[in-house]
Amino acid sequence: MIQCAYVYCRAWRADDDRPCATCGHPRDPQRLRDPSYVQARISELRGLPPQLLDMHQILPRYPGIERVQLAVMDALNVRMALLQSAPDEATTLLGNADLARIAGEHPDRFWVSQFTDPRFSHAIDDLKRFAAAGHRVVKLLPVAGWRADDPVFTPFFDTMATLGLVAMVHTGFFTARHKAEEARAGAFMSSALGDPLQFDRPCRQFPGLQVILCHTGDAVFHEQAAQMVTQHEHVWGDVSGFGLFALDRLLRGVAVDWSKLFWGNDSPPYAYPLNLRLLLGMLDKHGARHLAAPLLHDNAARFVARW
Repeated sequence: MIQCAYVYCRAWRADDDRPCATCGHPRDPQRLRDPSYVQARISELRGLPPQLLDMHQILPRYPGIERVQLAVMDALNVRMALLQSAPDEATTLLGNADLARIAGEHPDRFWVSQFTDPRFSHAIDDLKRFAAAGHRVVKLLPVAGWRADDPVFTPFFDTMATLGLVAMVHTGFFTARHKAEEARAGAFMSSALGDPLQFDRPCRQFPGLQVILCHTGDAVFHEQAAQMVTQHEHVWGDVSGFGLFALDRLLRGVAVDWSKLFWGNDSPPYAYPLNLRLLLGMLDKHGARHLAAPLLHDNAARFVARW
């Protein structure tokens, strides 16, 4: 037996050429670039809702990525996807300008976020510019070295609330896969700053501020995220990426408002069937398949109707 190489799985699997029985990841990761392999994994999925909404997706920077993303969305009936922006230093992912272009070219398939950092001298101007361009979601990355409950950022969150912008915030552990990229940029993350409770004060001060806790705190801060989602009517959570580990732990009996959680892929397009298989498997393990439609479509549809 060997351990699955997929970061969101890590299950024990047979030491042979068959795909991982838990997530479908191949022994040779190069096979993930083969559309026929991805289609085979999609065809194995059972019990998906008629339509899906992806509330957290990233696009790696390589030629043809938009075409691949749309093809997989079509195969899975993903009606819309919310694309996440990244700092300019994250050169492997598409950022503000690319996503703004994509939103303009495919307004019926994508929502997009725009990245800023409240420490920037131009951060409030960024917010006004995003709103003027019709972008409603702002990606924030506290693990880069700041806390949302620092009073110095009160004008920033006041502006967000006034403009009706949605804060989409990384919470939980920040994947260590980006260490080389962090070193190139000279900017190192701190997962200790992924605690969702730092948003408790801004959410009390600005009840009109819509907040999405990305990954719902994952395996590190899932209980804190559950309290935020349940206690604040304007706080939601996604179970994308490492949020799958949060989902597994919440299903063990942590009290949370299940009507305010939704799903996202948060991986290259080829990983859609892997992540969906993991999610459905976790629901089955806990006897919670009734949550498939709420997590994969219904809750997101209600949230989107608000903004």
